[in-house]
Amino acid sequence: MSTTKQLDPVTFEVLRHKLWQVNDEAGHTIRLVSGSPIATEAYDFNTAILDRDGDLLFIGPYVVLQAAVQTPIVQTILQEYRENPGIHADDMFICSDPYSGALHQNDVTCVAPIYCGSELIAWAGATTHQVDVGGPVAGGYAVGARDIFQEPPPIPPLKIVERGTIRKDIEREYLRRSRQPYLLGLDLRAMIAANNAVKSRIVQLASEFGEETLLLVFRELKNYAENRFRARLRELPDGTWRHIAFLDHDGLEDKVYTGVLEMTKEADTLRFDFNKSSAQAPALINCTHSGLNGGVLNAVLPLMCFDIPWAAGGISKAIRIVCDTGKIYNASWPAGVCMGSVEAARSVLNLASVCIGKMLAASDKYRDVAMASWCVPGAQVLFGTDQRKEPFGTMLLDSMAGGGGARCGADGLDSGSYLSSMDKIIPNVELNEYLFPILYLYRKIAIDSGGAGKHRGGAGGEHAFVAHDTERPLQTVYFSHGTEQPESVGLFGGHPATTNQWVVVRGSDFQKLFSHGKIPASWRELQGTVEFPPAKSNSQLRPGDVSVAIYSGGGGYGDPFDRHPERVSEDARQGYISREMALQAYGVVLQADGSVDGPATRAQRAELRDPHKAGKSTLCEGTRVSEHLMLCAATIVKGRLIRCVHCGYEFGPPSQNPKLKARRVELPLRKVDWMANPHNRKNDRFVWREFYCPGCSVLLDVEIMLKEMPPLWDMQLKVD
Repeated sequence: MSTTKQLDPVTFEVLRHKLWQVNDEAGHTIRLVSGSPIATEAYDFNTAILDRDGDLLFIGPYVVLQAAVQTPIVQTILQEYRENPGIHADDMFICSDPYSGALHQNDVTCVAPIYCGSELIAWAGATTHQVDVGGPVAGGYAVGARDIFQEPPPIPPLKIVERGTIRKDIEREYLRRSRQPYLLGLDLRAMIAANNAVKSRIVQLASEFGEETLLLVFRELKNYAENRFRARLRELPDGTWRHIAFLDHDGLEDKVYTGVLEMTKEADTLRFDFNKSSAQAPALINCTHSGLNGGVLNAVLPLMCFDIPWAAGGISKAIRIVCDTGKIYNASWPAGVCMGSVEAARSVLNLASVCIGKMLAASDKYRDVAMASWCVPGAQVLFGTDQRKEPFGTMLLDSMAGGGGARCGADGLDSGSYLSSMDKIIPNVELNEYLFPILYLYRKIAIDSGGAGKHRGGAGGEHAFVAHDTERPLQTVYFSHGTEQPESVGLFGGHPATTNQWVVVRGSDFQKLFSHGKIPASWRELQGTVEFPPAKSNSQLRPGDVSVAIYSGGGGYGDPFDRHPERVSEDARQGYISREMALQAYGVVLQADGSVDGPATRAQRAELRDPHKAGKSTLCEGTRVSEHLMLCAATIVKGRLIRCVHCGYEFGPPSQNPKLKARRVELPLRKVDWMANPHNRKNDRFVWREFYCPGCSVLLDVEIMLKEMPPLWDMQLKVD
């Protein structure tokens, strides 16, 4: 830590932890004051403390993206509003404009300047997802919009509190837009209360320790976080890592949008280049620069800064983000962005997390924390008339129970939430049934939802509910990506997780089953007309219709054939995988009682892998490239070669893509029906590629690509 005479390390640590607790108190305040289930039950919000320039000092443990966007909002206010309308003590500003820094229109941020006397010393911020902020479509997710003017109207920073008093004119205008104004009003007061709690605590600390000391802590905290992060980068190998992701469509046409990241680490800087990604869509799925920056930061903090203070204002100094305007990840006005929080911004997070996982795996020191990607998001909006004949609206967030990515030495977390939020939870079933006209048939772990691997990806979840105790159809919007193709990918031979899936059973016979004392455990037990809604779609649920959501798990890590057959048997016994997946993905034959048939398993694995890898040993010393590849000194010619860690097979010099010398198996994605294509969607444009070592048949990697794309050169270490 860089210290000065005025600030000793003990004072620094005391104040750092006090401020950390102050920000935690702000989060607890929102949970206590807000009456919105989105905040109180699913924790879809976050709080932050920023310095006077808008740099993040502390981020709450909730949705990281919702804290990250507070920096551009504060900086917009500082740049545009100093003279008119002015920034005074006890003022507060709200903002939902993605082109002023917000994530998307439904995530409303409230920020407050903090003064000591006449000097601005810091900012408090709170962001909460709102169920409805107006616009042409209930809930705000305007499937079919062609620009931002057909989405909820964005709100640039507005002074909602002036010198300690809520401005009635602004509040009335803000609430008038919404179909659920009482929820909007509750969350507004919750955010104001959270900011007031931070303001009072910081003013108290300034009085106790001195304003100058507090400002030194802010400065040194950023320096400390930056120095620690740069030191970690210097411990990692220099090189370039790449990943490609896909967004199913934009709600207008059946078009796949491609996200491409080239991440380069050199010395103590990390560069993220997204310039090869698709041009922006007309509306819906894009994010602006705030979502791009937030998505990258959201990957860096949990994966690389697990023991470093999340003072993003310092950490960001070692990060360079490159993306031209007009791209899907850096949209330009007037492109629509109303799904940006769960589409483009989360795609950025996924791209960055995969590349970071591959970089960490190339380090002997940090390989044990390398992690496959976590689940990708999906959610459902419901609006209509409830069982009390009152209008209602909500967003069901059960899909927060997606699976975590597997690590180098451990399975992923089952129903472990999203990487974007370490403290997010799923709502209580009974409360949802009390508040809304729905009846759950089940909510459970989704079988075959986690990616296969030496270490299995965490399982996702599945729920089914019926529109119940209402006379009118419920309006609903389904939205997700990773529906046509898996987006939660594995690492180093680990399989991707399942796709996100929507199912509707029209006119179900659930009441008949109930009358016979049977509660269905699967939608396949129901009679009715079955529909599979696309990734983004508007629909209706009539009384008796059953809506089903299956949310993806995490990617697997390592070759599935390296998983001990007894562990596969236990996974099947616990209901995480099916017998079919045990056979197809792991090559394990289970007997009728669920135990492993040893001889049949050995024969099955030998048939699928010829020759079957056995008696593996490391044949060279060198620099690790991945779980299965090593950069070794060549024995005959000068230079280096990439070799298999297990058998020594030569894949050529590091200037060539080693996948080009691997044994390649390619299948249409629809053929991988036990996991990636459960509804037999006609997705022939995607292919499933497996890359094997020709020497020992270890599974090096699994790719899902558009079939016209060449094999991805995803790992390229810098060689002196």
